Amino acid sequence: MRHSCLFAAVSLTLLTLSGCRVDSGGDSSSTLNPASNVDLTFSSFTLKEQTSNTLFADLVRAVEPDAGTPDLAEAEDVATSIRTQVGLFAGLDYTSDEPPRIGSVRNPLDLIRRVIGENEVANFQEGRQYMVRRIERGEAGEYNNRTNRVQVRFTDQTAALEGKPVQEYNWQYPIVKWVYTPDSSNRVTRVLTWAASGTFPEESTRPSATLATQFTPASFSSTGYNDGARTQTEGSIVIEGERELSFTRTYEGLDSDTLIIDGTTIGTKDNSEGGPEFEFAGELVDCVKIRMDYDAPKVMVFTSYNEAPGSSNYCSEKTEADYQYATMHTGLRP
Repeated sequence: MRHSCLFAAVSLTLLTLSGCRVDSGGDSSSTLNPASNVDLTFSSFTLKEQTSNTLFADLVRAVEPDAGTPDLAEAEDVATSIRTQVGLFAGLDYTSDEPPRIGSVRNPLDLIRRVIGENEVANFQEGRQYMVRRIERGEAGEYNNRTNRVQVRFTDQTAALEGKPVQEYNWQYPIVKWVYTPDSSNRVTRVLTWAASGTFPEESTRPSATLATQFTPASFSSTGYNDGARTQTEGSIVIEGERELSFTRTYEGLDSDTLIIDGTTIGTKDNSEGGPEFEFAGELVDCVKIRMDYDAPKVMVFTSYNEAPGSSNYCSEKTEADYQYATMHTGLRP
């Protein structure tokens, strides 16, 4: 990920879940870092239930323009383009409702969030129970599959039987961890990373995804999604074609999202030019920054084309929005 990450320092130190197979190994009774192997088989990676609690569900609804917005047609085009672009990265299919809702989701970040949140994997529960015990004692602690050299792997049975490419049915997570740091941030930080299986052309960027989430320790629970304890998330999703979506989402204080859609380092020739172009609100662009202010509520969008990353005219650096409009009150993230 080319964009700054709040949790970089920490990163360095389904249809349903019934019917999945869980294979666990290792010594989960250890008092330190109880991470062990997790190997799950699903009938499908596509999530069709509970789509309202997926990663971008609130944003998808929140960008809908207020009916009294001036230039309503333009604002609706912008909202449609936001949903289209987010959908490409997050594997979203939308319903025909007005405004659209998410009908199904297929991406590695939402899948592992669902697995963790539904409390179906014993070792993930043991890990969170361990973190809660450390919080109660005021002692630093960590659950980390990478440190223990154990594997987290998911298999899509239907995709495998249909003979789809390995990256479609074998999802591996190099890092699944929770860290509690009472002497510094006094936060619980969860880091989830996924990297595509299979082979890709030389001098190309392997598709990947990262989600880092900070939780308040006082509200952190050993069960459920812990969404009410979130303070901030950061992450990125890289897809084939040298395109990247990075995001920062703040849930306390200034309640907002910032998303940047642009090219990878390779896609921008080491940040010397604009990345792969795409259409947004009827224009050809290669960089879009979206800022959703849930308190106002309003959307501001900054675009650029054929500008080098870091230059003053690059979308992430611009201070004057190319589009902005008031949004409808959705009742989300009040």
